[in-house]
Amino acid sequence: MWAQRSRCRQRRKKVHRMSHELLSPSQQTYIPAIATTSATFKHSWGKIAVATAQAPDRVCGEARRVGYTGKNEADLALYRLKIKASNGLPTVTLPNFYVIRDGFFLEY
Repeated sequence: MWAQRSRCRQRRKKVHRMSHELLSPSQQTYIPAIATTSATFKHSWGKIAVATAQAPDRVCGEARRVGYTGKNEADLALYRLKIKASNGLPTVTLPNFYVIRDGFFLEY
């Protein structure tokens, strides 16, 4: 009985791991590879390394600042995400604009 439960747990872990690998770039949750909670008009970067929330220590692309949500100092910087899904595959630019809020890239 214990062996059967152990095999079942191992199978669930494998399925969970595989489901993250099969997500398309637009289905992932992306975070800045540097520690930051937001990027504003006054304090932002032209380029930021990007990682997934599932593997925060593995850079998978970059975010490029393309503008701002307004002209005030507290308005957020807008980014386009360029993601490389894996070695041997080309870089993909995600179709939406993103802002950094609470340490995550969120669609604007």
